[in-house]
Amino acid sequence: MTKHIYEIYNYNHNAVLGQLQSANKEEIYELLKERNPLLIHNLGNKHKEYNNLSFKKISEDNPGHIINDKNRYISLKAFVDEEQIYVYKNPDLYDSLRLRRMFDGVYELFKSQIQCNRQYYLSLLKGSHSIPLTQNKHNIHLIHQIYGQSKIYLFNPKHKSDIINKDNNNQIKKYGQKINLTQGLVLYIPIEWYYLYESDGESIIGEIEADNYFTIFYNNIR
Repeated sequence: MTKHIYEIYNYNHNAVLGQLQSANKEEIYELLKERNPLLIHNLGNKHKEYNNLSFKKISEDNPGHIINDKNRYISLKAFVDEEQIYVYKNPDLYDSLRLRRMFDGVYELFKSQIQCNRQYYLSLLKGSHSIPLTQNKHNIHLIHQIYGQSKIYLFNPKHKSDIINKDNNNQIKKYGQKINLTQGLVLYIPIEWYYLYESDGESIIGEIEADNYFTIFYNNIR
């Protein structure tokens, strides 16, 4: 346990964004050892039945569906009718919209025998939205652009003192790497790294988090 917790803070100060045009489990496993963020093409769109998702389609496929989001009750059809609306990291919506197979397919390439506490989340964003600076405290954190597009900024933990407790995201963007996420792209964010993302228009984003048996307690109390 001590070894695994120590490795959390042993991040790569010289990390650069890696990219894969196609992915296999063995190649990803080796690349994760380098503790670099990783952008994978042609992974999130490998299940063709999900490639035409949109707010209009999921509303038509789920007529009358009401989303329970942190004690807010929102009609799915509102994402068709309204200009500015959001649901952020809802833990149940992916299942009620029958998207589990897609999430499982993305996670499968990162899964290992020691991982646990796997969590799936779905965000629906319409209009202009900015997700504030967040630190990844999980061994696996994947962001999958399911529909639309967004901009994400990644920050190496070595910039911690430069980016936290700032009032304006524009003050810190110069320390990060900007990535344009488009439909089908999957981004792996290393543990301890910081990120923020912005969307303008229509965007459906999936997120996957997992710990391992040696870090789950520590990750969830810190």
